Amino acid sequence: MDFYEIIENTVIVSLFFKVFALIILLIATIMDIREKKIPLSIPTVQMTLSGLCFIYLWSKGITQPADFLYSLIPGIVLLTVSYFTRQGIGLGDGLTVLALGPLFGIMDTMLIVLISFTFSAVIGVILLIMKKVSGKSVMAFMPFLTVGVGVMSFAFR
Repeated sequence: MDFYEIIENTVIVSLFFKVFALIILLIATIMDIREKKIPLSIPTVQMTLSGLCFIYLWSKGITQPADFLYSLIPGIVLLTVSYFTRQGIGLGDGLTVLALGPLFGIMDTMLIVLISFTFSAVIGVILLIMKKVSGKSVMAFMPFLTVGVGVMSFAFR
């Protein structure tokens, strides 16, 4: 299979973008755990890659421009929650979900967020039971978002 056959295969190209997104999220996870902050460059790079993937899929007739707008809804919801909870969910987390939307589409992005919240809740309860954290403790969300993206990229495909 030569290069042109590979770029004609939308499944391979989409998988490439998703693997790259996972690498970016792993870097963001390390930063979020260490510094409790995600630099703006992380969602910016992710949005650029997601946008490129969306344009590629649109050029192949797989997605439509309206799909791009719909895919932003989960990120907009998280950013709204972030605003009203005084960043109970961090701004970087919301921007990252916003950036992942065009790559995964609205349904998969909502499932990523659901998996992430579920996994973080389970871990939070376990840590509370083990008395490793209190009810006021803050947990980095990016590791759970990374797990959600990993599950949606590989487990359901």
